[in-house]
Amino acid sequence: MLSVAGAGLRSYTLGPALVGTGADATVVILVPGDDPKSGVQDSSRIRLHGEGGPDLRSRFGSRDAPPIQLFARLEQGYLPLGSAFCRGTSWGHDGFDHAELEFDQPLSREVLDAVRPVRAVGPVPAVDWVDHVEADPIRALESFALGWFPADQAGADGNGGAAGGREDLPEALAAFHRLARLRPALHGFHDPVLEQPEPAGGPLGDRLVFARWAQGYRDWSIPWPLREQDGSDPVVWETEDPQSADYRETTVEQEPLSRFLLKYTIFEAMIASPYHARTYRLPAASLDPLLSTLRPVPLSPFLPAYDASRFFVAPGLIAAVSSDGSDAGVSFAALHRGTLMALLDYGFRWFRFDG
Repeated sequence: MLSVAGAGLRSYTLGPALVGTGADATVVILVPGDDPKSGVQDSSRIRLHGEGGPDLRSRFGSRDAPPIQLFARLEQGYLPLGSAFCRGTSWGHDGFDHAELEFDQPLSREVLDAVRPVRAVGPVPAVDWVDHVEADPIRALESFALGWFPADQAGADGNGGAAGGREDLPEALAAFHRLARLRPALHGFHDPVLEQPEPAGGPLGDRLVFARWAQGYRDWSIPWPLREQDGSDPVVWETEDPQSADYRETTVEQEPLSRFLLKYTIFEAMIASPYHARTYRLPAASLDPLLSTLRPVPLSPFLPAYDASRFFVAPGLIAAVSSDGSDAGVSFAALHRGTLMALLDYGFRWFRFDG
């Protein structure tokens, strides 16, 4: 297979992959496996990860580089996977260490199963926490987070108070930060809940910012100091463009703080999940057979002015459905790749499918 690279062959290892470079091509020989960090990820994407040395920079970082040809090393021989182009790279201190490739022609299901066999689904968290959403959302949040996120022994210290030493936070926010001591992943969200909430002003009055979105393009806050009419579970304000002096629009979320934190955590758990699937827009009625097998989470839509996603769950699976009544789109997140495989039975057209 390396002879395809042509004259001047040089070889490298990138994790489990073997890379050969020559005058005619860059050859990548992959080892079958189910690893979200390296190898074939789905029918279109390949991920390479490892220390490859500076010589690979020109092969994966240049539009003028020779074509990339891929093979898989199977027990019965080598399987040609076709050609690919590089979507992006990263570089460590010693040179190339990571690349995202995309096949010129997607793999068939048969070939994909051969080069990326799906492992059996392991233990998955239950969804009985949904029973507590309406009556005890803090309990529901705790049950969901403890089941969905793995324990981190380094952070498993349930003692300690509220964030930043504050003793005056409402119970829902204090409970979130106590929970994050058991599951540090809660503070590692793509758009994190702030470990130290920050006082700020706004169109509706003084507030305490507890979460930010997209480097500050949007944030969420509660009235501060707490207002007597809000009781122990205050309203949540969403503020767009809070850093602008000319434009700051604040709206009131449909859920109080306790239920909003649960909704926010479910959404961020989807982003952080290792496996994803997303459909193209499809007739809303075509989702009915699938949704009948999932449990709806009794919360208002997330980001109602944008996607307005409603959440549905099954063991080890979260679905976010956005619909205008006639058509819909649905995104899925799973803890195990095998959990997604059952979705193939519904015949959806996939924009992305990690199963």
